[in-house]
Amino acid sequence: MKNLLYLGTLSLLLMLTGCVSMVPAGPIGDPAQKATFTQPRAAMIDDVVITDTKVREALRKTLSAQFTAQLARRVERGEYFQEVISFPATLGKDDVALKFTFTSLKAKRTPHPAYFPGALLTLTVWIWVNGPIYVDKYDLAGNLQINDAQGKLLSSSEQSVKLNQNTGLWDNDYFNPSLGADQLNQLVEQLLQDATGKLAKP
Repeated sequence: MKNLLYLGTLSLLLMLTGCVSMVPAGPIGDPAQKATFTQPRAAMIDDVVITDTKVREALRKTLSAQFTAQLARRVERGEYFQEVISFPATLGKDDVALKFTFTSLKAKRTPHPAYFPGALLTLTVWIWVNGPIYVDKYDLAGNLQINDAQGKLLSSSEQSVKLNQNTGLWDNDYFNPSLGADQLNQLVEQLLQDATGKLAKP
């Protein structure tokens, strides 16, 4: 009886506090593997733009600066281009500027619908065998434009990552302080591979 009372109390607390919205803030890390082809030219990363109105303006500015620096490092480490340059350097006639825009940076953690009845019926066995406790929902989207030194559009890509992911006690994301970082990196890689793949050789 005490176990059931305890679980009931825990379930109520989770129901009251278990739904949390968050903004995937990275970090954007190095790519898992290098590009299959390195463009024989330099690239510059323009300031990242975040247009998701659900993200507070102050946070948009902070993330823009962080993402810009992290993306410059990722593009350099991924060897998509022969060189990555930054201001005050200027683009040569064959060089390009990469402009990333993130239109959606949404994530939400909600209790899994089977968690409460599952935990109650199995007297917490559900938890210890890694039954799902939460559903982590991700809705990320963005686009990448690659322009030449005169501002002419050479290539572009628009991508999104939308998924619902079950999370149990033993999953890495259960205590993950950077929820959404993997999904953000996935989005970035999709944008880079698609846009650079469409880019003609200089």
